[in-house]
Amino acid sequence: MKPAYILFLILIISSCNTSDDNLYKIDPRTFVENNISLSDIADDIKYIPLDDSIPFINFNYVITSSALYVAAKGIGILRFDWEGKLTKIIGKRGRGPGEFWYGMAFTIDDLTGNVFVLDPGIVKVYSPSGIFLRDILLKEYAGGYGFTDLENYNSLLFFPDYLPRGDSKYSWVFLDTLGHLVGKKENSVPPFQSNIEIEGSIYRFENKLFYYNYFNDTIFSISPDLSNSAAYLFAQGDHRWPKERLETNIESPFNSKLYKLFRPGRMFETKHYIVLEYAYLDRWAISLIDKKTKKTFLALKYEKIPRSMVKSKACILNNIDGGVPLADIKYYSENNEEYFTTLINPSDLKIYISSIEFKNTVPKYPEKKKKLVKLADSLKETDNPVLMIVKLKK
Repeated sequence: MKPAYILFLILIISSCNTSDDNLYKIDPRTFVENNISLSDIADDIKYIPLDDSIPFINFNYVITSSALYVAAKGIGILRFDWEGKLTKIIGKRGRGPGEFWYGMAFTIDDLTGNVFVLDPGIVKVYSPSGIFLRDILLKEYAGGYGFTDLENYNSLLFFPDYLPRGDSKYSWVFLDTLGHLVGKKENSVPPFQSNIEIEGSIYRFENKLFYYNYFNDTIFSISPDLSNSAAYLFAQGDHRWPKERLETNIESPFNSKLYKLFRPGRMFETKHYIVLEYAYLDRWAISLIDKKTKKTFLALKYEKIPRSMVKSKACILNNIDGGVPLADIKYYSENNEEYFTTLINPSDLKIYISSIEFKNTVPKYPEKKKKLVKLADSLKETDNPVLMIVKLKK
């Protein structure tokens, strides 16, 4: 019996190792600069100017099947319909009941339409009509830095802890919409001291939720039953972010240390690609990794960034209508169609349209270039942003 038991353990350990070995390892050191443009992955583009009756500059946004929600700093949550018309203001900045002080991170319950706005240590809950419903306290769950992000997942609230100071009890927690704990993952990273507070990323794709932080090798996949497993890995090596403090002095400038470290940013998936914005060495780019072949494509624009050793910007060059390169991308899907979205400031659009670079572009659809010029001419520099929606190829 004893040899059989030992063999059984060996088989279990072997199967676990094989499983990890089969996971795709994201390694920026191996990325090949196969450039990719917008027309390679998308076949249509449209622009929706947003109602400018309430001007805003700093923002975060969430798209649902029925509306665009914008967290406008110092104002509240603005809801726009698909024509760009402002239909509701939810919450407002302040210290009183039902008010929030920061409120840039928020999420929408797909089922009820309720709005959940994150402030330090607390979540403000509003109905779709803007009525304040309740507070949800978070202090007993978060590490010293507190939660900085949240997501709605099957009418539960997901709070990731990115372990910025090494003192986090949990990697994440799930609360119901009344604030009761329904799920958690204990943090497995031993305590450490860091002098730089950095964040990871979360995203939804199909029926799963994904999470990573800088200090785990694993990018986790979370299922509807709240179980989790490894989806992908970050390759190990000296390029990874260290847990120890990053000291700076005259002989070793701080920027030169950052330059040598892999800094992953926003991550998401489409049906065909793993998409990761990242910085490494002199490159800031968007990597698109083909899920079938694992071939990597890079989207970037080379230009000198002031006071930086980085020589490129992360963006997808727009050769559909020749317009502004697509940066700060978010992913959205509806009715089996997939989209990339971003918000563009009218001043940036107008400057780009008047540039030699734009005038020299030969886009795939010249008629769309003419429409874009007409749109830019109709806007004032002080208008609210324009929602750019790009439909991906199937």
